Amino acid sequence: MQHKNRNGLTALDVIVTIVVLLVLAALLLPATRRSRPAARRSQCKNNLKQIGLALHNYHDVHETFPPGWIAGKTPAQSSGFGWGFHILPFIDQAPLFEKFDSHHRLVDTAAGNSALISTELSVYRCASDDGVAQARSQWGASLGTTNYVGNFGVGIPTTWSTLAGFEGKLVDKKYLRGMFGPSSSVSIPDVKDGMSNIVLVGERRLLEKGVEWPMGKADGPFNSYWAGIPNINTVSPLCIVATATGGRIELNAPGDPLPETGNVTAVTSPEGRQSLPYFAINKNVRLGVTLSGENRGTVTAGFSSWHTGGCQMVLGDGTVRFISENIDSTVYTNLMRRSDGATLGEF
Repeated sequence: MQHKNRNGLTALDVIVTIVVLLVLAALLLPATRRSRPAARRSQCKNNLKQIGLALHNYHDVHETFPPGWIAGKTPAQSSGFGWGFHILPFIDQAPLFEKFDSHHRLVDTAAGNSALISTELSVYRCASDDGVAQARSQWGASLGTTNYVGNFGVGIPTTWSTLAGFEGKLVDKKYLRGMFGPSSSVSIPDVKDGMSNIVLVGERRLLEKGVEWPMGKADGPFNSYWAGIPNINTVSPLCIVATATGGRIELNAPGDPLPETGNVTAVTSPEGRQSLPYFAINKNVRLGVTLSGENRGTVTAGFSSWHTGGCQMVLGDGTVRFISENIDSTVYTNLMRRSDGATLGEF
């Protein structure tokens, strides 16, 4: 009598199969976990490449890079629209750009601007950052946040001087060391150090519960916005730009405390020298704060990210570099100044 072969799996076969699958999962899971941060960092890099290309396309059309933010002679004449707004047509956002009325203030409700600035734009967000996408403004509108801020250069950015005798005077553009300032119009010929030796835009972390960045503050629980400055008279330009060092920049009087060359030490008088606050990547040396772990609720005037060990920046030639948080302070400061004539060094 012949017996037919049974094709079903035995209990032993099932157990062996499960064991093999578990072993494979154990081997593959760490690799999958490692690939996720790399993929998010790659997406962030692509965002910065797109922003860098958009800035150059803007330059091709207007023969200058966009203004850091629009500042008139008085606050009432200042709309506050920032560089991120001006490049919207070059990042596939022309329809959004055309809906704005840039002749009115950024948060103007009657002009319809306040309903548009809350737009969330993925190109302005790093995939590694799960901070707030929309931040409520005390000026009555929610603003879309960004992980990418422009290079102001050195000094704490302001719009009008507070020096005695010069109060309310628009800061002289000649003191702009970086690429973006009040109603700035920096062009490629203005970058004497070469476009590969200047930062255009870099990363800044977002917070779960950030607030508006007040004038005179260099660090705290503050937001960054892609569209511009909601109130140019009280909100710091640091919400759209970053800096390498502190110090005043309302330099409409003799005695420039931020020379065009040199390290992060500034000459304040013929008799003495003063060390400026230095805003390193992912750190605030002045406060002794490293922006990670228990300090998740703090950002500084400098650049930062949720990537381990540094942050990404797009340089003037359009290349995107991952810059170590341990970069030499002199090299880093030189990267922020477009025409200091200093030898850059390795970074």
